[in-house]
Amino acid sequence: MARSLADLAPKELLDRARKGIDLVEGVSRVRILGHYDPDGTTSAAVLARAMVRAGKAFHASTSTVIDEALVKRLKEESNELVIMSDMGSGQLDRVESLPCPAIVLDHHKPLRDSEKVVHVNPALFGIDGTREACGATTTWLFTLALDERNWDLAGVAMAGAIGDMQHLGGFAGLNAALFEEALARNVLSKERGLALISAPVDEALTRCVIPYFVGISGRPEGARKLLAELKIDPQVPVAELVPEERRRLTSLLATILLKQGADAEAVEALVKERYWAPNDGVYADELSAYVDGCARLGYEGLGLSLCLGDKEAFARAESIRKEFDDRLLAYLHKLETEGPFTKKHIQFFYTEEPALAGSVAQIAMNYFLDHGKPT
Repeated sequence: MARSLADLAPKELLDRARKGIDLVEGVSRVRILGHYDPDGTTSAAVLARAMVRAGKAFHASTSTVIDEALVKRLKEESNELVIMSDMGSGQLDRVESLPCPAIVLDHHKPLRDSEKVVHVNPALFGIDGTREACGATTTWLFTLALDERNWDLAGVAMAGAIGDMQHLGGFAGLNAALFEEALARNVLSKERGLALISAPVDEALTRCVIPYFVGISGRPEGARKLLAELKIDPQVPVAELVPEERRRLTSLLATILLKQGADAEAVEALVKERYWAPNDGVYADELSAYVDGCARLGYEGLGLSLCLGDKEAFARAESIRKEFDDRLLAYLHKLETEGPFTKKHIQFFYTEEPALAGSVAQIAMNYFLDHGKPT
């Protein structure tokens, strides 16, 4: 039996959301502004799709910050209503200066509440915004309070939660409550399998960045050699591996990770739960990866188009994701073969692309660098 929102979220949070809904219902056009990262981009898309369903015109974009230049531009746009997603709680003074009504849908720790802005933040009501609710799930909850038909936006919301790393260790709190209900309503389906992309198995191994396999990731010859040892057809899609093939491949990959010094959590993540979003025809984790690649390489608009359901955008996003992965792999190969620079207590490396540095460092630390020294 379907549960109501009152069973899933605190009454005070829902009451705050309904104040914002009253504003939405009183306008014909909504200005949507999301943070540029996967959580913010998916948040903006959830809002935009809900506005279409509600018969509202909208203008959606993403931004890295709420600075004076952005506020000036918003003031010049003659907006009826501004909704900010995955941002705003730390810049309430600037949001309050807007000449039109505003709603902030955020999960970051707020400095204060607001009497002028409808401030919808789970952290104000005892929910941990670092673990139990992200920008996308907060925004999704808002749209569910507007119209329960928006349950079918579960896949986009989950892509945001994954992009914010709130899936690690399993979903918790408000995230878990909403996604469990989405599963019960069949707008998400769950399966357990290898953490590989949907592709022929040789391509999936070659393109694998997380998990990262020394000698295999980014190296087609290494992937083919591994599959030849296992007598597995390299052109078979990962999803079509028979159980015995999947078992042998999983066992060998786990052994490889252990031998290369991957941490325990990285080895455990080799097999993971994946969520299929039938309404969007994509796995939530893959949608998150597409959006992340677009954001990091400066194609935020394309990431937003993906989440809005633009099927033609997927081919371009796939190309960008591959470019992003190839850049990561190039740096990881260099670290793998040459190693980092080391000091007594730290290890480090140089990169010409600051946007990739954090990802490279995290992957290398998890999968093959010395865990005893910060990177």
